[in-house]
Amino acid sequence: MKKMIPKILGSYLNLTAPLFPKLSREHAFKILCYVKRTPLSEAGKQFVETADTQFLEVPDSPVALHSWGHGPKNILFLHGWKSHSKRWQPYLAELNPEEYTLYSIDAPAHGFSPGNQLNLEMYRQAVALALEEIGSIDCLIAHSLGSLVTAYTYLENPEIDVKRYVIMGAPEGMQSIFDYFQDLLSLSDRTMTNLHKKIEPILKLPAEAITMKNFFEIVQAPTLVIHEKSDMVTPFAPIQQAVQNQENIETFFTEGQDHNLTEEETLTKIFDYLTSTKIKESYVSERI
Repeated sequence: MKKMIPKILGSYLNLTAPLFPKLSREHAFKILCYVKRTPLSEAGKQFVETADTQFLEVPDSPVALHSWGHGPKNILFLHGWKSHSKRWQPYLAELNPEEYTLYSIDAPAHGFSPGNQLNLEMYRQAVALALEEIGSIDCLIAHSLGSLVTAYTYLENPEIDVKRYVIMGAPEGMQSIFDYFQDLLSLSDRTMTNLHKKIEPILKLPAEAITMKNFFEIVQAPTLVIHEKSDMVTPFAPIQQAVQNQENIETFFTEGQDHNLTEEETLTKIFDYLTSTKIKESYVSERI
């Protein structure tokens, strides 16, 4: 029955697209952005409640920004679809709160943030407000959809003050989300074209420009890209191709993990990256 529901919705959208295009694209957009949130466990709630939390006034949906520690180096974490700030607990356990202040956004309709709708622009607005609130970021660490939001945020405003990036399990780009949605609901090309008429005015950049490849080609700050070779959620090959010949990008391609990238070897790699003197010196010389 669960597999039938997307097909029924798709048939409805395909039928209404030529007859009632505005209605169809409004409904399609709501379905695309709908979040069936992953509930936090009691232990997860207790962990997040140890943070100092404020809410960013993103239009249509307040967004929770959590912080731990009070060190001079700021790290910002961005989680992926149907995740939340509990994901970052292992990082908080290892990083010295005297050296770092650790920030994590709960995306709209995720974690402590209310609502049931999320789109890329809403998430970008939350990141932009967080950057205004925090100031300079020593490292932005993102996973999955959070990685694409990172790319979108930078492509929309390359002047953001982020010294380094860690990009994990990134999707190829906005088009990969559209392709997944179209396949899941068996949507016609006409229905997708109609949906784009809703999306284009919302995004600050053309959807086809929002790709990890474009981000990797122009980002100036040192960047560590981590991806599982057998990732079944965000395919490896497009990311492998996108980082080729990018001198400021370091790669760490795993084998035997999954899309979540939570194994000890990945955590160790990121901790080593955060404390690398070579990276710091390289970044300073480039900025000068």
